[in-house]
Amino acid sequence: MDPELKRDLEELKKSLHSNNLSSRNRVLSIVKDSNYVNNVKEKYYPEIPIIPNDRCGRWYVDPKYYEQELTPSYFKSTDGHTNNWSFSTRRLNLHLLSQVRERNGIIIVDSTRRGKKIPDSFSKTVPIWISIINKFLFPNVSFDDLLFTPEETVSEYEHSRILRLLPDFYQSFVKFQDLIKGRILANVEVSEKRKMLKPFWIYPGCKEYPIFDGCEEYLPIILLSASEQSQDGENKMYGYTYVQGAGDDHELWSRGLNPQIFWSKYQEMTEFIHIDDHQADEIIDKFVSASKQNQNVPPTGTSSEFWRSEDITKVTELLYFGKIDENLSFKESEIDNKFSFDKVVVLDTSFKHQADHEKQQKVFAFGLDSGSKKSSKQLRGVLPSIMEVLKSRSDPCKTLIVCNSGEDLSVAIVICYLNHLSGMDKRTITKETIRRDLIRLLELRKVNPQRATLNAVNSYLMS
Repeated sequence: MDPELKRDLEELKKSLHSNNLSSRNRVLSIVKDSNYVNNVKEKYYPEIPIIPNDRCGRWYVDPKYYEQELTPSYFKSTDGHTNNWSFSTRRLNLHLLSQVRERNGIIIVDSTRRGKKIPDSFSKTVPIWISIINKFLFPNVSFDDLLFTPEETVSEYEHSRILRLLPDFYQSFVKFQDLIKGRILANVEVSEKRKMLKPFWIYPGCKEYPIFDGCEEYLPIILLSASEQSQDGENKMYGYTYVQGAGDDHELWSRGLNPQIFWSKYQEMTEFIHIDDHQADEIIDKFVSASKQNQNVPPTGTSSEFWRSEDITKVTELLYFGKIDENLSFKESEIDNKFSFDKVVVLDTSFKHQADHEKQQKVFAFGLDSGSKKSSKQLRGVLPSIMEVLKSRSDPCKTLIVCNSGEDLSVAIVICYLNHLSGMDKRTITKETIRRDLIRLLELRKVNPQRATLNAVNSYLMS
């Protein structure tokens, strides 16, 4: 083939692929999939609570179902990838147990990208988690009777290989039983009250939707895959091209759109069917810009505080951590006697801090963002400076540590600071003791530090 013609064809192929994956096509695909999720919930399971699996699942579940009283799950597909099966003590998801027991079951929603019927998070990660929890509740039952995987996507061979790993996974779990036993056995101390967890898989095109009446001898975990199995560009809908798992890795296509904005403008999103790609991008940009402007409005409360009390968690009488809104400004000169903390450490690149050299500095900002792989890697170099700030006062000091998620970087600083406050000898600090600190924080709020973030903690505390 003529080299120039070949190059032109490759460029055309890239252009068509890009058009198929446009923001408009993705938004309309999410609208379609979220309608499927809503219909399944209302038609078959009106009494069973529904939550998203972070992060992708949030695109597909209307926040009205869970925002006020339920907490999403966080099961990673990578923990279920073939030959990479694992059980994560960073993501214990123990909060799900009370939610499941109170309502006799739960629906968890996730999606996956092109080609798969069920995401690995649902076909393998959750089944592994269920088998470990069930083993803790029923130690005399064989793992053969505790591991459930979907026959349509997990072969007998893969199932058997996972089965062989479960005893080791279980041992890594029970090492921390002194910290977690209470949550696992909450309301089921009497063995007769205990019920096994059992997964069920639902997806577009599945043959049946199992029905539950609450009298089963198990607690159903309904794993609802939102998206149709499809190759990119092949599924032409009326007026757009369908994208399977369109909500996955949204930072790559969303122009700043996130699930919160999407659901607040849901009706407008459904109208994308009547406009072209360029117009859709303009509307998305407008919504994102308006959202950022709203975020710049300071939280209610005193003028000298820039955090929301509901986003802050108490660790000790003198140590708190949590989430800060993005794009906030703060002047040190505004601090008055109503200021709640003696020292505040902020980890957020969008935070604007104006110091007052005539006052003792109380707010210290570091340009790092939670959820950013780059920031997690940079944390290793910045940690000593942050810890110097925290250790600079010898008297008891009420301290707040915040980041833009409340789940990642602030968690790392809290773990390091707790080890300093305890006076723990560095020679006795191990990855296991650090993991125990993390599990203690998991008992207080949903946290999810990245692997690189925890590596920075390990390096600082163990070097």
